[in-house]
Amino acid sequence: MITQKILVVDDEENVCQSIKKVLSRKGYEVSQALTVDDAVKLIKEMTFDLVITDMMIPGTSGLELLQIIRDHYPELEVIMITGYASIESAVKATKLGATAYLPKPFTPDELTKVTENTLSVKVTKAKRKAEQVPDADEDELADGNIDIDMPFNAREVAKQTSREYVETLTHTDVPLPKKSAKKAYCFLGQRACTKLVIDGKECAGECPILKKEKARAKASTGVRQLSNDIIDVDLPFNLAEVERITGADYINCLTRSDIPLAGLYGRDANAKYSVLVVDDEPIVCHSVRKILSKQSCAVEEAFDVDAAMQKMKLQSYDLVLLDLKMPKRSGMEVLKSIRTQYPDLPVVVVTGHGTIETAVEATKLGAFNFIPKPFTPQELTKVAVEALAA
Repeated sequence: MITQKILVVDDEENVCQSIKKVLSRKGYEVSQALTVDDAVKLIKEMTFDLVITDMMIPGTSGLELLQIIRDHYPELEVIMITGYASIESAVKATKLGATAYLPKPFTPDELTKVTENTLSVKVTKAKRKAEQVPDADEDELADGNIDIDMPFNAREVAKQTSREYVETLTHTDVPLPKKSAKKAYCFLGQRACTKLVIDGKECAGECPILKKEKARAKASTGVRQLSNDIIDVDLPFNLAEVERITGADYINCLTRSDIPLAGLYGRDANAKYSVLVVDDEPIVCHSVRKILSKQSCAVEEAFDVDAAMQKMKLQSYDLVLLDLKMPKRSGMEVLKSIRTQYPDLPVVVVTGHGTIETAVEATKLGAFNFIPKPFTPQELTKVAVEALAA
């Protein structure tokens, strides 16, 4: 049996020794590093199956190490440990690619369990990759000669070289190498950036890419487009004509009673974004509307999951705020459905039952962020603005 190798990164040597003691007894080969620089050096020199890193490390942080690993060693699994556990940091670590998040202090059993689970994830990924890649190669390559003047079987050549090599072959019989621009992680723009490699430094001030994305998000509108159809069978007036006279907000407030909802009139006149709140508590929906209306958002509510999914079929939204505890189906189930049907729609989970475990689970399922109740107007506004600009 091949011994799995683990690297522990923590600026406290006693923590490294404690983890090494626990995991060594389970048969793992454990190395340690007290700084991120030492950790990166060891990763370059040796092969590891797992990295366990502290989040708060002087100098280069554990989150920065996580980003380096994701950019250059994607096959490595990472467990983030911290003595300053919070939902916010758990979400951030998970979005950056941490497989697990473990608050300090933890017991030997907790450490062993999360280590075993993480390494089992690695084994599962490797098995899937091994099963899928050969089939994909054979499916994508024709079982015949590459060209009339190059009478070699494409699959046979791929076995000796690679599928990528065969795909680059042209009628000149000379492979054209695929050029890919090198990228490095930019902490200003929070993304992999080619410009950083070219310039050798991060941009001064605001990231130009992020600035363009924010401008594009502000320019986009989430309001519905009116057609030239009549409003209703018993209200035979052209929608566009009525809008020109009364305004878009009046149209948005019309119901089947043909009378606008006076309490909502004027709410969405200048809205740039459309937000759906899925929560069975009307007071929460009212609070969200009051807060986000100041951010040019038109807010609609759905008090059960069926109504929410129906609304999303009928209208396009820029953001969904989703409660976890809902009648009929849980918020996690709804989140899965939204991610499947509307993969580009950002979802922020808002719940009164917030824990680090549920925050990590929601993030892995694709939630943009996670806010525990009660939240402040500033907290909600910050997350909403970030989601709308993403």
